Amino acid sequence: MRNYLIALAIAGAVSVPAAAQPAQPAPTTNAAQPAKPQMVKKKVCEDNDNPYSHIARICHTVMVPAEPAPTPRGQKPQQPEMGN
Repeated sequence: MRNYLIALAIAGAVSVPAAAQPAQPAPTTNAAQPAKPQMVKKKVCEDNDNPYSHIARICHTVMVPAEPAPTPRGQKPQQPEMGN
């Protein structure tokens, strides 16, 4: 019986600090933070100049900002309205 009470006291003491910690706030999007551009992977290759190497091309994959979608012909890209 005594061992049961000791185990119960230890379990209660261990769980109290974990329950007392405040919950992490959910991340919110702030209008002041600029939006990150969409990134895409792009393969970049270059010719190897070394004539003694059996590798003809060296390729790397890099992350670059995605290009905006092209606008249809005859339409201008929309500019933000400026207040006077």
